[in-house]
Amino acid sequence: PPPPSALKPDLPREFDVIVELALAKDRERRYQSASELAEALRSLKGAAAQQNFDGLMVTSGKPAPGIESESFVGREAELMKLDELLRKAISGSGSVVFITGEPGIGKTAFVERFLHHARKSYSGLLAARGRCVEQYGTGEAYLPFLDAIGALLAGPGRERTVAFLRTYAPTWCLQFPAALISTAAMESLQQETGGVSKDRMLREMGDALRALAANTPTVLLLEDLHWADPSSVDLLRHLCQRAGDLRLLIVGTFRPDDVELSDHPLKSYMVEMRAHNLCEEIALGALDAEHVARYLDARFSPHDFPAELSALIGRKTEGHPLFATSLVDFLAGSGGIVKSGDGRWSLARPLSEMDVEAPESVRSMIRKKLEALSEEDRLALQYASVEGEEFLSTVVAHLLDTDDLALEERFAVVERMHHLIVARGEEELPDGTLATRYRFAHALYQNVLYGDLISKRRIQLHRKAGEQLARHYGAQTARIAAQLAMHFERGRDFGRAVEHLTHAAGNAAKLYANAEAAEYYGRALGLVEKLPDEEQEKTRLELYQKRGAAHLALGRFQPAVDDYTEMLDAARRLGSPAAESAALNALTMTLFYSHRLDEITARVDEVLRAAERAGSEALRVEALQVIALKHLGYGELDQARPMLDEIIGSARRLAHKRVLLTGLAWRGILHFFQTEYTLAEEMLTEAQSLAKELHDGFLLLESYFVLGMVRGNQGRMSEALATFNEGLEIARRYGDQFWSPRMPNCIGWIYRELQDFDRALEYNQQGLEVGREAQVLEAQANSLIN
Repeated sequence: PPPPSALKPDLPREFDVIVELALAKDRERRYQSASELAEALRSLKGAAAQQNFDGLMVTSGKPAPGIESESFVGREAELMKLDELLRKAISGSGSVVFITGEPGIGKTAFVERFLHHARKSYSGLLAARGRCVEQYGTGEAYLPFLDAIGALLAGPGRERTVAFLRTYAPTWCLQFPAALISTAAMESLQQETGGVSKDRMLREMGDALRALAANTPTVLLLEDLHWADPSSVDLLRHLCQRAGDLRLLIVGTFRPDDVELSDHPLKSYMVEMRAHNLCEEIALGALDAEHVARYLDARFSPHDFPAELSALIGRKTEGHPLFATSLVDFLAGSGGIVKSGDGRWSLARPLSEMDVEAPESVRSMIRKKLEALSEEDRLALQYASVEGEEFLSTVVAHLLDTDDLALEERFAVVERMHHLIVARGEEELPDGTLATRYRFAHALYQNVLYGDLISKRRIQLHRKAGEQLARHYGAQTARIAAQLAMHFERGRDFGRAVEHLTHAAGNAAKLYANAEAAEYYGRALGLVEKLPDEEQEKTRLELYQKRGAAHLALGRFQPAVDDYTEMLDAARRLGSPAAESAALNALTMTLFYSHRLDEITARVDEVLRAAERAGSEALRVEALQVIALKHLGYGELDQARPMLDEIIGSARRLAHKRVLLTGLAWRGILHFFQTEYTLAEEMLTEAQSLAKELHDGFLLLESYFVLGMVRGNQGRMSEALATFNEGLEIARRYGDQFWSPRMPNCIGWIYRELQDFDRALEYNQQGLEVGREAQVLEAQANSLIN
């Protein structure tokens, strides 16, 4: 790769002055064309400055060399700010910047123009884009990053990307088998990464991007982050904290309203990153009349439009770019704007005699554009809208009962002539079918088409789409569980909707995305009443049990107690002693973690009787577990110790991994209390491995917490610090509110022992703040003592 000096145009101070002058002239409309500024730029230091200008600035009149005939107007200052961030990244000060705005405001066009400029202006720059997709389940973790890395692997930087992924991110390489040289290399990689948890993935990707950007400045564009999966948000947070000393620029786009209304994880992330000045935001607003005038100048050159036309269009569309261009399209298509014999564009009649009324709503404005389609094409797009903003040719062909090849040929014409859809490429589905994936050019087109379908037709189409997707994916339907759940819920097949919502929740739980899992279970519970009567109670019991576990993993104790109480009531209505015993065990365990020991004491006899009625050895061991933890909670260690030993032995004999995990974790804590550190570490290490296998985030974090203290008390400070930091990062990723407030003061304790008092104070202050926020008195007290 070229040296850094070759990647940054040598721009003298005069360039900035001329740009400022040009913008001032632009505001005052004191110029005739782009040639005036372009000529001035040519007098500077050659092609570098000119090239930078060509890709960046937008002026009215004739477009400068290299700019498309339809100028990109109204975003000059924003483009300059983004280019400044890119130049800083190239010099070694990377950043994360978000491009925000409402639907149709021009986010995609803006970032496409920026990428065009970046690739043209900076030789050797690596740039890739990834996109989030609506209505896809959490099984597609890290989706935009996988998309972007896949683009790098298919581009000119492939060799370097492969080398750095293989060296620094072997876990990620498993997602890109085509990037490996041979089957033997793949088998070696699988052995190398066997047993690695997802915890390692964030660190690996950060290391790989650091190494890649050290050799080649890199731009990652992540679109539509309002649909990002939680894992992608976690990785974005991780990279945001590391980008400052990397030659890396991450550009993300999202709709603020969607993030706010859905309470998306990106919402809290943005608050955190802004508070620490770790990200930038460029908000795109409406265009003014001058911008519309410049758009008309660029699109219809030469012309003799009256000056009032641009003001009228701006006022009728409130400066919304998509609506403004749609209204201009309508005027051109309806004969309101015509081209004379001498090549000059004019209004067909005086403005006062023209109907330049914008349609009354967004929907009717877009519908004007859709009216240009044939009836067959419009019906095909309407049916495609049922799948979402993205759709597969084979699914739409099934809905239309037509040949998918003929449909793809029709869509090719629609894409070329009407620009309503974009082909994203062919893909082979799990059943071997070859399909083409499309997306609507804008979500608003999909919304209008979908809204025009009558209710009964939607129901029919959603059910058929779900069935066809299920056939395509076969045994791999869990990958698209959330999408299938949406289709079957809207298709009023509530049994299958509940089934796939449960799968989607399971996908989320496997990635420790417990907040999302709880939400999926909640949606499923809302559909239970629509199931046949004989299925409702059993389904309700299972869902309350699973949602209770998700709440418990998040440290949401009262919601977990509520769910397990509902589970207990359902078990009693079913007359199932086994289910009743399981519910009581889960309920009392939750009461233990929330320090409600008196309530456990009141239920101990009830727990034992339920286990005896069930006649299950496994349930009896679970009941003993509750009693052992009660003893532990009251400090009755002599009673707790033999009982925990019995529980571990019985759980191993019964292969009851869940009880074994709890027994190991708390026996390890008991060893720690009694300064038996070697035994404690042995127990807790096994518990940690088992917690990862069972995807039990709560006990996984408990093992990290106590292992950190065990290693610290042995004087193994580096190991202790690494353990606490890894545990804290996992706790943040999982949205935990129980262990995360307790860890910062432990890190502060380690730094205090290392005589690093500044960092000790910093972490204890953090522990105090998060302890107050989470209302964890123990964390506050320990932080203040430290």
